[in-house]
Amino acid sequence: MKRLVSVIFFILVVSVFPAFAGDVATFINLGFSDDSGYFMFGFHGIDGETNRPFAELYTVDVKANNFVPGGAAQESFSESLQPGQDAGGAFYTLLEKNIPLVNKFRIKHLRQGRLLYILLNGDAMKDVLEFRDFNTKNQYSVRLNQTTTGSGARVRSAFHINLTVKKENGEARSYTIGRPDYYREKAMGYRIRQIFLSPDEKNLVCVIERDQYSATGKSVRYMVETVKFN
Repeated sequence: MKRLVSVIFFILVVSVFPAFAGDVATFINLGFSDDSGYFMFGFHGIDGETNRPFAELYTVDVKANNFVPGGAAQESFSESLQPGQDAGGAFYTLLEKNIPLVNKFRIKHLRQGRLLYILLNGDAMKDVLEFRDFNTKNQYSVRLNQTTTGSGARVRSAFHINLTVKKENGEARSYTIGRPDYYREKAMGYRIRQIFLSPDEKNLVCVIERDQYSATGKSVRYMVETVKFN
């Protein structure tokens, strides 16, 4: 019985404190504004190097595909977590501190958009995604282009997305999303984790999962790229 308890405790500790292999953050969709012009998201986790819970929060101008002024917030917390706990409390604390930002941009947490694509855990990422929206009959082709240089702590990488939307009548429009020449320090590579439409269905959001170099192993962080349809 004692051995069983010890094994269970060990599993809990490993699942809560993943310091030996970097860390994987949890993405949170916080919703759009009333007019779908702004989008808020965040993520939280346990830092693989410090073992401290952390949270990050971002508000995006969807048309500009950029953060609003003062729209980024990050915090690391000194409180230690017990087995079975996660870093959600860190995220709630940071969100509470940024309620004025939520109110300023009229973010509604239930207006999360309509999901078009999700990369399930364990599935291999494809460089080109092709899928159909059965509501609108639109067909989507999404190509993720990425370039990586260096290795170890000096690794850096850039990416951009080529998007083509083809309507049922055959009309097609293409978009380039992101900055192909912007190299992020310690970024090892990227994956498209989710794609969804804004509530008014005039904007597209790509959730990008970024592998980040860490002294304790690969860490995972999130970012988004947005595009407003013509």
